[in-house]
Amino acid sequence: MVNEVLMTQDILVDDFLTIFVSSALVLVFGGFYVGIYTAVKVNMLKKWTMSFGYLFWVLTSYCLYLMGSLMHVNELTAKALVVAAIGLLLLPHAVYYMQDRVHQENEH
Repeated sequence: MVNEVLMTQDILVDDFLTIFVSSALVLVFGGFYVGIYTAVKVNMLKKWTMSFGYLFWVLTSYCLYLMGSLMHVNELTAKALVVAAIGLLLLPHAVYYMQDRVHQENEH
């Protein structure tokens, strides 16, 4: 039996504000991404504006990375953050696809 030593790193006080702001920006940028995606799909915005939506997704992913690195997350949590970023990218696509399929099947 091998004794494993659990080492934790404390979050630096100087990094707290950056962690707080980056975690808040995850919500803001993620909301802009989903909002722009939705507005493009319902033809409220032109299709070329979707590039701004993807830019907001990139900013969201960067903020997740920054937050995770400053918080010294473990390997499992880092993987969860990556899955969350990919899920945020794909979930609006899946929701619109399902909504479109249901609408096609139930045409009046």
